[in-house]
Amino acid sequence: MNNIGHIIKRIRKEKGLTQEELAKLLGYADKSMISHIEKGDSDIAIEKVELLIKKLEVEPNELFGEKHINHQSAPSHIGDFKRYIGIPTTMKYGYYYQKMVKLPFSEEPERMVRVWLPEDYEFNNPDKRYKVIYFSDGQNLVDRYLSAYGEWELDKTIHKLMNEGLSGVILVGLDCPKEPLERTKELCPPYSPRQEVFKREGGHFRPYANMYADYIVNELKPLIDKIFFTLGDRDNTGIGGSSMGGIMSFFAYIYRPDAFGFSLSFSPAFFFYKKNDWLEILDKYDINPNKNGKLFLYCGGKDFESIFLKPTLNTYEYLEKRGFDNSQLALIVDTNEIHHEGAWAKYAPDALRYWLK
Repeated sequence: MNNIGHIIKRIRKEKGLTQEELAKLLGYADKSMISHIEKGDSDIAIEKVELLIKKLEVEPNELFGEKHINHQSAPSHIGDFKRYIGIPTTMKYGYYYQKMVKLPFSEEPERMVRVWLPEDYEFNNPDKRYKVIYFSDGQNLVDRYLSAYGEWELDKTIHKLMNEGLSGVILVGLDCPKEPLERTKELCPPYSPRQEVFKREGGHFRPYANMYADYIVNELKPLIDKIFFTLGDRDNTGIGGSSMGGIMSFFAYIYRPDAFGFSLSFSPAFFFYKKNDWLEILDKYDINPNKNGKLFLYCGGKDFESIFLKPTLNTYEYLEKRGFDNSQLALIVDTNEIHHEGAWAKYAPDALRYWLK
């Protein structure tokens, strides 16, 4: 095996481990072998590499190099989208483009649209095309410095999945409004929620997630398909989000099955409706395995997140009764996780892997 001691040394330091601690993890008697490996004086056995990958949660490509990428100069503009380069940034992979759009339904008419392209995107090769997933709260996808509370780390997730042999994905994120009540209205299905929600949200309001979904399908998606190299059919188009974005992505999945073949619905705010009211809403739609694509549900269960759990389980059970099985419906519950981007980042690989496979 080629010596990778200098890489192991870097990873050890990034993990905050001493040579003694790493030696113990890998089953060496003392730190001397680690010292020899890091200096390049000794090679490391393959079984120790496998142990290192497991114990330190290291991706194999970190040790052996990336998949071959056709490195290229990314253009400053693609259509009306301008390349964004953040300094500092937590985005590690891919290319980021953005532009302002006018929303016909919102009291806050202009909004940022962010498009993230995978690292193997070929700017001059329209024959190479990608699945696309549309996200609400687009500022939270790949760069912590753009987000309010945290990021989903989706650039790292898709990079990881590509190294597993899966295809890259284009991310399209629509930023949320600056006013929280506006976000609630545009991501809430167009049915009156329970009275407790009315009071919490400052009084009666008109929700319009149907207009939001229609805008994505009828205006934003044609723009993206025209400018970027996408696979524009339903089966290659997804929608995702968390919390209010989670209920919106679920609603869009049942409201526009002609457009979305996959929904990533994390910590969905189904609790906005009483159980029977929510089930009555679902009965309004022709939800069935023959018509709808794949759906991935996730929910935590700790602190504030606990109120999301039972309604998510109720919705999952409803879909099972409608004939969905694990080929189209998946659910992960982690009762130790709170309502936060860190939890959603943790389970995003499972959701996207479920779609891509």
